[in-house]
Amino acid sequence: MGSVFSILSILASSVLVILPESSPQMFYVLVAILASYGVAAFLRGNPGLFAAAVLLGWFAIMIVAPFSLTDRQANALARVARRGDEEAQALLDFYATLAPFALWLQVAIAVLLLVLFIIGTRRAPVGAHRYMMDASNGLQAFVERVGIAAALLFVPMMLIIVYDVLQRKYLGFDPGFTNTEWYKIFTSTKLQEMEWHLHGALFLMTLGYGYVKDSHVRIELVRDMLRPRTRVWIELLGAILFMVPYCYVIMQYGSEMAIRSYDIGESSAAQTGLDHRFIIKSLLPLGFTLLALAGMSVALKCVVYLFGPPSLREESGFYAGTQHAIAPVKAA
Repeated sequence: MGSVFSILSILASSVLVILPESSPQMFYVLVAILASYGVAAFLRGNPGLFAAAVLLGWFAIMIVAPFSLTDRQANALARVARRGDEEAQALLDFYATLAPFALWLQVAIAVLLLVLFIIGTRRAPVGAHRYMMDASNGLQAFVERVGIAAALLFVPMMLIIVYDVLQRKYLGFDPGFTNTEWYKIFTSTKLQEMEWHLHGALFLMTLGYGYVKDSHVRIELVRDMLRPRTRVWIELLGAILFMVPYCYVIMQYGSEMAIRSYDIGESSAAQTGLDHRFIIKSLLPLGFTLLALAGMSVALKCVVYLFGPPSLREESGFYAGTQHAIAPVKAA
């Protein structure tokens, strides 16, 4: 049952992000996120889902900022209120009351989610560190599966590139081909846009896969000279202080961009280009969500390596090693 409530919390987090701005329903969704996660903390469920729920719940609340209005939102509500809309005026008064406490309310919710996560890990029958290791492995397995599935996009991308080249060469022999229904459906512009759409999707969906596989660029000249525990500390602090916050920023602005693209029905700037531009734009926050989950997986491994029992040292020591040395079993 714990897994079910973790999934409910994740779904509620997704709904919170796509709700219209300053919608009163967001507070009901916020309660659903916290209640679902609270129940999941006291029921035994899948560790990976439980860890994903806390991260995505925190991201959703930070992105939406339900206790305050942006200047654009406040100005829009004020214009409606001046026309005599009592509901808009009531919303303005409500947010004006919350404004002095908005930051503290968000901090309190973040702390509450962290406390619930700690409670959930400490209640695990296998022990807190083993549970965190299982959560890390679960997140890693999910990110890997998505990355492997996304890698298959390479096949249609290459087929489209080959066909695009052949079609353009064929036009040199038969210019009248441009008047056929087939060419109107598969214009060169559409094919080229589909190529970079697939390339962008392939890149974004495999960012997290690359991180959990330790495939991204590192400054090995420095890292190879450090002690194993120092490497793990750098990995942990880098994930928590830099990578996950950066993912949050990209997710926030990427979500706004994708939702705005959907609302206005954005299509290609080219007359014969592809429609539904929001699809490719929505992959930006989705890809960085996967990267953030990969970052949480890495951070949990680092915590277990630094503070866990020696029996888990080897399993959690992946980031203690280097590309040129086997990860040590014992901390130096």
